[in-house]
Amino acid sequence: MNTVTTSLGENSYDIHIGCNILQELGVIATSVAPASKHFFVVDKNVEETHAKEAMQAFGGQCEMVSLEAIESNKTMATVESIWSSMLDAGCDRHSELIAIGGGLTGDVGGFAAATFMRGLQLIQVPTSLLAMVDASIGGKTGVNLPIRSEDGTSILGKNLAGSFWQPKVVVADVMTLQTLDDRQLRCGLAECIKHAMLGHQSMMDFILENTSAIFDRDSDVLVELVTKSASIKAKVVSQDEREHGDRALLNLGHTFAHAIEPMGELDLYHGEAVSIGLVAAITCAEATGLVDAERVDQIRHVLSMVGLPVSLPLPVSIESVLQLMRIDKKNKDSKIRLVLPTDSGAEVFSEIDETALALAWTSVGASA
Repeated sequence: MNTVTTSLGENSYDIHIGCNILQELGVIATSVAPASKHFFVVDKNVEETHAKEAMQAFGGQCEMVSLEAIESNKTMATVESIWSSMLDAGCDRHSELIAIGGGLTGDVGGFAAATFMRGLQLIQVPTSLLAMVDASIGGKTGVNLPIRSEDGTSILGKNLAGSFWQPKVVVADVMTLQTLDDRQLRCGLAECIKHAMLGHQSMMDFILENTSAIFDRDSDVLVELVTKSASIKAKVVSQDEREHGDRALLNLGHTFAHAIEPMGELDLYHGEAVSIGLVAAITCAEATGLVDAERVDQIRHVLSMVGLPVSLPLPVSIESVLQLMRIDKKNKDSKIRLVLPTDSGAEVFSEIDETALALAWTSVGASA
């Protein structure tokens, strides 16, 4: 079992990464976060498999609520239903919430833990690659809020309500990835590639050299992949817990991605939207002179090689996505803040010419 530490003073915690360690969850949880009651929030997709195994590690007598992990359920209404279930189960401030599932389950469960009775202990048990390398690390929790457009319709704005709430421990058992379909595995690879683009070429080389083994679910390779990627994020978070500085670099590709992910007609998973966002971001970087065309082609090649999309499945209007980018939560004074790749990593830019943004969107298939 590998251990990566997120160093945040009194909020520090370990990320345990291994094979067949889910059965040890009860021992791990009790050692770092003893509680009077354990309440589970689980993804319905793993309710009868990984969640059951996790609860058996606590003796099997656990209260639970399951949710269908889709973006339309990532709302305050879902959080309220979790609160109500916790009250019915007799949870109090000495209870503990354990989130088991992908990134959406961790976000919603984490927000419920952060806000129930002003905050409960939280344990994250990610069962998707994306959650293992990204969503479960760093304490970001949140839900989507409706955004009304000029024509009166509305879509859900990504993570516009939320909080920072660090877990007590993260337990990532790569055996749970054996049941993960290839599409979801690719979504996790999008975040791994994003981490590699932040100045970690060895991470990119590892992905390129081990692509077949990753999709074959080789447990040793998966443990190494998760450890390498989680270490990159944990180091950034350790230096900037509340995103006042370098942590913003982890949003590479995400401002673009958050504009298209809520569009139901595109049917994009988060990692797929991030992949398209990475292409748009590096094209925007090329337009502003930060990288050359060879670097753009390289990133497109890596994303395509692992089966991720590099363009929109359907055209959307440039103005519609620019409008959504303008209300992204990371903006300041109504100006679009954007993370763009450079030759050595990435930088945050407070103001980007919208001509370059339009060119970036055109490069992934948006239309005027």
